[in-house]
Amino acid sequence: QGQASWPACLLVGEQTNEGFGKMTKPKRPKYETVQYTPPTPQVFGNAAPVDLPTAPTRSSFDVDRPRNRPKLQDRLAVYEDDNPRCQQVLCIVGIFCPPLWLVGAVLYLRTPTTKVLAREVGFKNLILSVVSLVIGIAWVCYQMYLGREASTGEPAPRPSPPHR
Repeated sequence: QGQASWPACLLVGEQTNEGFGKMTKPKRPKYETVQYTPPTPQVFGNAAPVDLPTAPTRSSFDVDRPRNRPKLQDRLAVYEDDNPRCQQVLCIVGIFCPPLWLVGAVLYLRTPTTKVLAREVGFKNLILSVVSLVIGIAWVCYQMYLGREASTGEPAPRPSPPHR
């Protein structure tokens, strides 16, 4: 008969003429249904200790004012312009006219603490004005000493040694 020419693996039905050409699906084994868990990276320290206290859960319908909200003055200070350009100009021009460093120092003392950039440059003006004042006072003292010596033509009197 014509069935012998077909490979045996293709003939799934019975070996009769009526079963030839009718193929049935092989039965699959039934697997257990397992809940899917997404893969998590295995990172050192990703497991949290169990003994840590947990934060209390708050309801999302909390209409009270948050405790950590900044004051109105601090919130408005964010929108104010913190432009240190005036202090920078006083710092540079003060090289040619040192009294302008004093103006910058006064502006530094009047600048609110929320304006960080202006206070930073103003602090430089304060330091430069203090240094220029110290140098100016030292120069005046030195000129007074030399001025007294130059006007009389004689050296300034030296202090006498202490008596024993």
